[in-house]
Amino acid sequence: MSLISFFSLRIAWAVFKLERFPTARPFLQASMSDLRFDPVSGQWALIAPHREHRPVELLPVEEVRKRSVCPFCGGNESETPEALAVYDSKGAALKTSDPAGKQWLSRVVPNKYASFGSADVESNGHAAAPCHHRGPFIASSLPGPQELVIPTPRHVSSLSELNDLETHVLWQAAQDRIALMHAGGQARHAMLFMNCRSQAGASLEHVHVQLMGTPVVTDYLAGRVQRNRDCLQRENKTLVESIVAWELQENHRIVSRSENFTVLCPFASRFAYQTWIVPNQRDVSFVDLDMQQRNELGLLCRTMTGRLEQQLNNPSYNMLLQIAPFEESADDHWYVEILPRTTRSAGFELGTDLWVNPMPPELAAEHLRTS
Repeated sequence: MSLISFFSLRIAWAVFKLERFPTARPFLQASMSDLRFDPVSGQWALIAPHREHRPVELLPVEEVRKRSVCPFCGGNESETPEALAVYDSKGAALKTSDPAGKQWLSRVVPNKYASFGSADVESNGHAAAPCHHRGPFIASSLPGPQELVIPTPRHVSSLSELNDLETHVLWQAAQDRIALMHAGGQARHAMLFMNCRSQAGASLEHVHVQLMGTPVVTDYLAGRVQRNRDCLQRENKTLVESIVAWELQENHRIVSRSENFTVLCPFASRFAYQTWIVPNQRDVSFVDLDMQQRNELGLLCRTMTGRLEQQLNNPSYNMLLQIAPFEESADDHWYVEILPRTTRSAGFELGTDLWVNPMPPELAAEHLRTS
């Protein structure tokens, strides 16, 4: 399909929606995010129509023209919303009003194409609606903070391409922003993640980390916390702690172990080369890591993404910081998860939430140890 045909179809569909469904006009114009709960699947869905206009740089080249200006590169600071925080190469805060005046190393900016809406923009002067019933469903337009951490002014596409200083300051910024979100009571849970390359959901090539604060706790999160808590009460150790202890005893899926972290490919991996980076001490939360621990974590994440790229020829990947909801953090054992996207979910996975992994984690760990 040509570029002209692609956009013609998009415009025609938009016109059709407005003409065929006039009652949808207020909703489309407001572009209001809507949280909806499905009682059958027990899952939340976030309806975010305004994200339709976000950049699509990494779609196939025959469908969209490459952006001529990268909004995250140094010198293009005006292409993003005003920075929330700016760091220099030593991790010191710079003035956010004129980040181009000094050489910045990391910038934190609001997500221009946020999934959740802000209280000011989307409520139109009214308080955001709490959860309410709509037929058999539950819905809400509660806002949630969303930020991007840009770890370098250089145009690089993967975590593995960052240097030591960029890696250190990236994780310092992430730690600072999560601590601030927690202290400000802006969300019940914070999800820090990176989508690298198109198959992992990235819409811009320039490497960046996203931080989303959610106003609800999903069944997935609540279930993970409860399983950890049950194991803690039963065995005096969290479920993650028990898994790491067993993996160390088995010694088939361990990639590396240091004073502070254990790297492994979990026994029940959903994805080929799925990797966990787990702190050895569960009672140290992510926001309480000291500089040495935080820097070690950042370098491990960079090292492991580099090994995955070497093994899999630069795959798309997601990196997730798995932390509990803020009110449950005392019983949590957080970890970082890296998920290469070498296969796509299909009917079986979508219908059962049972994932098919063609790569035994034992073999994946062996490959990552020797790469």
